Amino acid sequence: MNNLRKNYKNNIIGSLLGAFVLSSGGYLAAYLRDVGGTDFHFAMLNALPSMFAVLTLIPGAIIIDSTKHKLKITLLICFLSRSFFLLYALVPFLPKEFQAISLVILLGLRNAPEAVWNIGYQSLMADVFPIDKLNEIIGKRNKYNNILTIGSTFLLGTFLSLDETFPIDNLLLFQILFVFTFFIGIIEILQYKKFDFESKPVEKNGSYVKRLFHVIKTLPQHPKYIKYCATVMIFYLGWQMAWPLYNLYQLNVLNANAAWVGYFGITSTLSQIITIGLWIKLSQKIGSKPVLGIGMFLMALSPCVYAISKTLPMLLAMQLIVGCGMSAVLTLLFNELIYVCPDENRTLYISLFTCLTQITSSFMPFVGIYVKEAISIQAALYISGGIRFLGSIIFLLACRNNKKAENL
Repeated sequence: MNNLRKNYKNNIIGSLLGAFVLSSGGYLAAYLRDVGGTDFHFAMLNALPSMFAVLTLIPGAIIIDSTKHKLKITLLICFLSRSFFLLYALVPFLPKEFQAISLVILLGLRNAPEAVWNIGYQSLMADVFPIDKLNEIIGKRNKYNNILTIGSTFLLGTFLSLDETFPIDNLLLFQILFVFTFFIGIIEILQYKKFDFESKPVEKNGSYVKRLFHVIKTLPQHPKYIKYCATVMIFYLGWQMAWPLYNLYQLNVLNANAAWVGYFGITSTLSQIITIGLWIKLSQKIGSKPVLGIGMFLMALSPCVYAISKTLPMLLAMQLIVGCGMSAVLTLLFNELIYVCPDENRTLYISLFTCLTQITSSFMPFVGIYVKEAISIQAALYISGGIRFLGSIIFLLACRNNKKAENL
């Protein structure tokens, strides 16, 4: 029991430090603009990390599951991820014409250790804590993280806007933030290093690879999983298409500074915190699939409200709609994936779905930029919303057909 309490405390503190790192990373789009990023660079900002994630997700899972020193290896990978913040701070020292592309490449490269770190952390949670307490522990962690994210996002946005009040180089402010973030990451790693648990037997590389090929070979035997992936992926295409468009609309169309970027994140997070309990209660009454479909529909409105927003305060108010739908999707999307995955080799089925979403996110941001250049950014946003709307309708119809089939 003492170990459980100690591990719980260390996990909460480590997660809060990790939430700060995540908040700091949220300002990389503004940093990219200030070092001369173009539409192409913003598309790469979303696409390149996904390309590296595709390459590392499955090998990363094999590495984590096959090592006898899971905690040590996982934290080493976390250190590699956090070290990239020091490299971000060095970008302004490069020749001006190389700064934007160098930053984008660094962002992509960082996602290789970051993707493996996320897998390793999830695997560690199953080793460190009893399975029957995991939902409660993760729920409390997420609650505290959301609160810290709101506070840190506000403070960081205010800090990065000091150049508008004082004669300070704005790039210097970013450099200070990223160096500070690196040291926060070091403290985060030291906190997780305090975990006290008994390591579980490891999988051999060969057996794990054989299981992967077995999962791929037997996919046709699991129609629920295939139908879920196929229907949800339509929504994902529209979701990912708008990622660079959001940044461009905020920064280039409405001329948002770092403080406003923080306000958008805070409003969206607050909306998620307020509505998450309502979505969970509704899912208990009518089922999680219909609620997930409703959340997808609300998220289909998100790019549309961007397109009609003419001022920063107007877009800030619209973030309430964005956060409301996102809370339902982020909460229930993974839960439904767990439900449709077979019990055997569930982790691999989840990894395959994640790889699929990473593959689409490596090219859909470019589709969004292409439509923007060919027509307009408003048209690209409306098309993104239309694809999301189509995905939500198809998902709801598939759920309805499944329910009818179960009743026969």
